[in-house]
Amino acid sequence: MKWKQIAAASLFAASLVASAAAQAATTWEAYVYNPVATLPSVKAVQRFIDEVKEKTHGELLFNLHLGGSLPIKADGITAAVGDNVVQFGDDGFATGTIPITGMLRLPLLLQNYDDLAKAMEIIRPNLEAAYAKRGIVFLGQYTYPFQVVWGKKKITSLADIKGLKLRVTSVEQGEFIRRFGGVPLTMGSPDVAAALDRGVVEGALTASSGGGLTWHDLLKYRYGFPTSYVNSSFVVNKEAFDALPPATQKIVREAGAIQTNWAVGEMQRVEDEVTEQFRKEGMITTAATAEEIKEGTDKLRPYWDDWAKAKGPEAAAILAKIRAAVGR
Repeated sequence: MKWKQIAAASLFAASLVASAAAQAATTWEAYVYNPVATLPSVKAVQRFIDEVKEKTHGELLFNLHLGGSLPIKADGITAAVGDNVVQFGDDGFATGTIPITGMLRLPLLLQNYDDLAKAMEIIRPNLEAAYAKRGIVFLGQYTYPFQVVWGKKKITSLADIKGLKLRVTSVEQGEFIRRFGGVPLTMGSPDVAAALDRGVVEGALTASSGGGLTWHDLLKYRYGFPTSYVNSSFVVNKEAFDALPPATQKIVREAGAIQTNWAVGEMQRVEDEVTEQFRKEGMITTAATAEEIKEGTDKLRPYWDDWAKAKGPEAAAILAKIRAAVGR
């Protein structure tokens, strides 16, 4: 069976257990790439769902499906939303389908939240247009704190990356690992724990408030090198969205903006707290030095332009605006 048929069958089975009240309302299927409901990113989706339910007085409801619970890969969420297999998606692995999303993940291009805010403002119209071409409405996006390097084996410096097989979320992150001699493997969140357990990968790039919360028991080292941010978008199927009353559309848009902003703030809030908790539990944590960050920036700087040129004139123009805005 094709994945769309399998996913549709899974959703049909889920709908059989919905309440009569829910069936009387408009009910959307929502899919997220994370498999753990307690993560801040998933909490943000639940808050979005709850806000929409409250403000529409139950006229728009959602069935929330965690990552791995449907036969939709993390990098297939864009297509699933565009094809109306699910109506809402938390789209964190869209660099293959919406390539411009990868610009915010270029290693060491954005080195603080001020940089990030400027870049997100510049790139938003392009994200909206790119999703629109696929029949998708872009509601907003959030970012994790810096993705740092975690390992089962010793990793306390850039030199320790050499030879390690490390999970990354995109080719942009992978380029950072390659340039320091490591072996990157791109995989979605539901697949990482098993890959770490079986030794398919020896570590991962993630944030403490992201994958760190899920996989820290499988890891021993946290090297706090700020490789890049990772962004994810709240998106909805345009056909389903257009079928909503205008007042409901407004509620959905506003809730998407509010809860993606909440996710950014919540993950910032807990990042240091969670990292300290891991340290107390025995994880070896090491901060990157200013010299190491400069070394990384110098090594990755040529890649930024190469990446943009490969994506075309539009990407090159956006990158130029971002580099001018952040002074890099």
